[in-house]
Amino acid sequence: MKLRLNGIEAECIIGERPDERVRTQTLRLDVELEIPDKAADTDELADTVDYAATADAIRTALAAAKCRMIEHAAKVACDACTADGRVTAAKVSVTKAGSVPHMESATAVWSPCERRERREADTVAGRLVALLRAQGMTCATAESCTGGGVGAAITAVPGSSEVFAGGVTSYSNEVKRDVLGVPEKSLEDFGAVSPQVATAMAEGARKLLRTDLAVSITGIAGPGGGSAEKPVGLVWFALASADGTRTEKALFQGDRARVREQAVVHALGMLTVAAV
Repeated sequence: MKLRLNGIEAECIIGERPDERVRTQTLRLDVELEIPDKAADTDELADTVDYAATADAIRTALAAAKCRMIEHAAKVACDACTADGRVTAAKVSVTKAGSVPHMESATAVWSPCERRERREADTVAGRLVALLRAQGMTCATAESCTGGGVGAAITAVPGSSEVFAGGVTSYSNEVKRDVLGVPEKSLEDFGAVSPQVATAMAEGARKLLRTDLAVSITGIAGPGGGSAEKPVGLVWFALASADGTRTEKALFQGDRARVREQAVVHALGMLTVAAV
């Protein structure tokens, strides 16, 4: 869930001019945090972040940083927020009044969640390729809502050609059916975003590309296309191997890009576990 802390004031050194380096100014910060849903169920303070402590952490970090640019101040404040382990992502806007003549204020916004997830994808993909090479195994992908993101992460790793056979970007139902062999009845009865279709996608990719492992992804990245039964952010995964096929479901938060990035990391993780 999202938690917004608005109108935090921080006194700190901020600015480039010589006079700004010897006196403090007031910055206004608006913060959006992504935190676990637990507090919504328990109604307990222990299950959410401490608002006052978060604001104090931001003030302390900015006072120590003595930033010249509000762009950097936004990053410093964001890092202070995500130091709390319960915060999975943060978006921070920093406003400075009277920055230049004839301008009321200037605002900088920092939201590094996509960068963080891309770095995580790179790390997991590197580990996956190393494991597959050590085990003498191969893998393939069948992707819908991620549009080939898992395959791109794997092939960014040097040496991945030894373990990655390829992938099918089955964005349409026709490709799911005609290339991967997903039964038309499964698409009609359960819909493309379902464990049944995810299973058929993974098994079809493994058979088509003759690999030890295959992972599939089918979901609703948004911003539209969701429903009460299948909301935006719902993603089904399947992992096919010689031992059979297992499915996993996730409900990701964030915009379209972030849902896709989280799905890529999750799929890479499933392959990694299977390769151990």
